[in-house]
Amino acid sequence: MTNKEQIQKFYLEDGIRDIEILQDILHKDVNLEWVSSDGLSMLNKGAILKLANELKQNYHISEVNITHLIQEEDKVVVKYNHIISTIENPSELIPIARFIVIWEFLEDKLYRGYQISQPI
Repeated sequence: MTNKEQIQKFYLEDGIRDIEILQDILHKDVNLEWVSSDGLSMLNKGAILKLANELKQNYHISEVNITHLIQEEDKVVVKYNHIISTIENPSELIPIARFIVIWEFLEDKLYRGYQISQPI
C-alpha cells in the first residue's frame, strides 16, 4: 500500500479517533505541529493518543470529507473537512473545521506532521 493509500484509509476509517489504528500507523517518535485558532500545539505520540481518546468520548460520529490528496516522495498532503455529531444530538451532522496536513513517512509510519485547521 502506498503512503497516499495509507493516509486515505487512515482518515476515511476514522483513524484519528481509533487508538489501535493510531498505535499501528504512528512512528514511535512522531511529532505533529498543529496551528489552530488556539495557536501552535506540538503533539508527540502520547498527546496524539490522548486527543484521539477525547475525540472518541466527545463525538458520536466523526467523519472526514477528503477534498485533496497529493503524494510526493515520502510526503502526503491531505485537505479535508471534519464533520461530527455530538453525543447529545447524534442525528445532526455539524461541520466543525477544515484541515490541511502534510505528513512525512519514516519506516512506513507517520513521522512528522504539519497541520493547519480553521473552524467552519
